[in-house]
Amino acid sequence: MNSLRFILELAQPYRKSLVGISVLTLAGSIFTLSIPWLAGQLLGGVIADRAPGIPLVVILLVGALVATTGLQIGSTILSAATSGHILADLRLQAYRHVQTLPQSFHDRSRQGEMLTLITFEVAMLSTFLTSTLATVPSLLLTAAGAVVLLFLIDPAMALFVPVLVPLFYILAKLAGRRLRVLSRRARMADADVVVAAETNLDMLPAIKAFAIEDARAESYSRALERARLVALSHSRIDAALAPAMGLLAALAAIGLVLTAGARFEANRDPGDLFSFLFYAALLARPVGGLANLYGQFQWAKGTLTRLRIVLSRDPEPGYAAGERPSRIAGSISFQDVHFSYPGRTGPLRGASLDIEKGEIVALTGANGAGKSTLVKLLTRFYEPQRGTILLDDTDIAAIHVQHLRRAIGMVPQRPLLFDGTLRENITLGIRNVDPDRLNAAIDLAQARDLVSALPEGLETRIGDHGVRLSGGQGQRIGLARALIGNPPILVLDEATSMYDLESEAAFVKDCMTALVDRTVIIITHRAATLALADRVAVVENGVIRTEECRPTR
Repeated sequence: MNSLRFILELAQPYRKSLVGISVLTLAGSIFTLSIPWLAGQLLGGVIADRAPGIPLVVILLVGALVATTGLQIGSTILSAATSGHILADLRLQAYRHVQTLPQSFHDRSRQGEMLTLITFEVAMLSTFLTSTLATVPSLLLTAAGAVVLLFLIDPAMALFVPVLVPLFYILAKLAGRRLRVLSRRARMADADVVVAAETNLDMLPAIKAFAIEDARAESYSRALERARLVALSHSRIDAALAPAMGLLAALAAIGLVLTAGARFEANRDPGDLFSFLFYAALLARPVGGLANLYGQFQWAKGTLTRLRIVLSRDPEPGYAAGERPSRIAGSISFQDVHFSYPGRTGPLRGASLDIEKGEIVALTGANGAGKSTLVKLLTRFYEPQRGTILLDDTDIAAIHVQHLRRAIGMVPQRPLLFDGTLRENITLGIRNVDPDRLNAAIDLAQARDLVSALPEGLETRIGDHGVRLSGGQGQRIGLARALIGNPPILVLDEATSMYDLESEAAFVKDCMTALVDRTVIIITHRAATLALADRVAVVENGVIRTEECRPTR
């Protein structure tokens, strides 16, 4: 029932198109129901030599066939167009919502499962809504119409039809139970295939370096084989269900043929005999269609459940509402902050640190001490389990999360670059950037020489993950990206880790201009970068201790 309700909710925005598809298929069913009667009368007329009535029957029969074909073409075209709209809208809705979910959700989820849901499964669901579900009224009308007309022609013989209903139900029930299990397995197997391909492509340099191409290809092959076997098992049952029900209906029709001849031969028009047999044969089509619908619904049910679970999850706190301060000065205060990742000992157990506006503070400490965790809490990728973080004396929990993040420029250890132009990577999501603003960010990041050296300047495509740039070049692009929004707070998370000592010294020197009049948090172990700081905060045993630093800037 929940799945059906959810289907109706998803279909609501497209109700006009879906109704249009249903109307066209219903009209087609009406003409389809006339064809067996007309065909029976034509054959009966030929056998009984009723020549005067044959031309009219032929005209009506041809007209019904043409109308049925035209309506079928129209419904198919409308179905394809509607399916395209539903597919695009559902994918966008799912993608938008997934983006707003907390980082903790993504930590627990496999990326491949999300990709499989948004791409393959949603595509199947859109097809189910338009090509399958919208045809239900037509199938029901055809089945009901055929049964009614059978009773009108010969009620006694038509009583044989309801005997098949329990057999159809038992067959569908047994198949449906197995299909539900297989649909879950298929989803997991498809996700494994996506994850394997994505992981192998991301790790391709390492795979080549260790010469393990064959081993990784074999691993991917095993994932493909598991997915193939599950899909094959599902296809066997799905493929057999509709023909099996059609076979039952056909056997019933044969039984009718064997028993109907004697009843009709004595006292009935031969046209009625043929019409009766044609309607009995016609009944097999909607019965098979409804059986196929049942099998597809079991598959779609799993997708609906997964999609409903994802869409029902609450966005991370701060997306729906929150303050949007017109000006952020940049003072930060961590007050008795506690946090631990699920299943792990807490890296922060009462961490406190005050950072004044315009101050540069370096965070250092052992790996896993909680340095990056502090920044993730500041940017609200995670929420403190205890304690408070203030920005300009305002609890960041009260600030709209996107407004907060726009005030913090992040330069991670490995800048997240994508296959686009240099301009697109620097402006990342900011539309219609003023050229002066873009140039100022490039100059502050000391990336002007880099841009000038590239063959197409800012329009140069840099490849997946920025593979056409060196580590140092990518770092400067990451800094330019962080600066283009002119944020009052800047975070450098191991931003110099890819440099040798000489390059690091040059980068640190170049950074000095960019750090002026900003609150800066630097996560580093390197002496040259530490020299930028006014203070060094050491994260140790879940707490913070600070010591003064004599800056060289």
